[in-house]
Amino acid sequence: MIPDPATWPSTVVGGPETAVLACGAGLLGTGALWIALRSVGATDERATRLYALAALIPSIALASYVAMATGVGVVAVPIGGRGPVELRWARYADWLFTTPLLLLVLGVLVDADRDALFGAVAADAFMIATGLVATLSTVPVYRYVWWAVSTLTFLLVLYFVFVVLTAEARALGTETASAFVVFRTLTGVLWTAYPVWWLLGPRGLAAVTPVVETAGFVLLDVATKAGIGLLLLRSRAVGDGTATTKSDGRPVATE
Repeated sequence: MIPDPATWPSTVVGGPETAVLACGAGLLGTGALWIALRSVGATDERATRLYALAALIPSIALASYVAMATGVGVVAVPIGGRGPVELRWARYADWLFTTPLLLLVLGVLVDADRDALFGAVAADAFMIATGLVATLSTVPVYRYVWWAVSTLTFLLVLYFVFVVLTAEARALGTETASAFVVFRTLTGVLWTAYPVWWLLGPRGLAAVTPVVETAGFVLLDVATKAGIGLLLLRSRAVGDGTATTKSDGRPVATE
């Protein structure tokens, strides 16, 4: 049985949550460094952009984790009937930058329409912002309303990834189209886990303790932000020319 949230230990620097955050920082830093080193020498312009984005994403997350592990950006948010729960807002700052960059990676991979990509990035930013509002809300009903708003916006982002970008991928060579399906599926599954895990956490149903919640987010962040970059390094679709040509060999139009 999960203990009463009022009895949960504080997540101050030096506690178990700090150790979990430090592990996350180490994994993200290792991933970023590995991606950067392995991408050295890339000559294809498109591949260079993708590798730079892939290395930047875990680097931003690394900075966020170092900040959280050292006690920066922690506020106590009163939760109705439970007392104050510590909120690490640096996590949301991380997501505000890294999730649009992940969308940009997928967009560059399939040469997405820039206007559609901009709309998806805007929706993504709104999703993160409303998620933060849900976290900061002190009234339970408001907290769930804002969570629902954020989740509905997330469905729009998924529509962009699974419908709009998939249509773009189908016009490309089979190598890139197949690679995109892998990246799309990984992104969709992992991103869907975020709102569910939030709902189970201290600011939602309080089904897990703060340390367990943090450990779950660490696993999701490492898999999403470093995992996709590592897959890009192994993908033959990056930098082989197939991503900028249609299946019949004609060049893909660029805006």
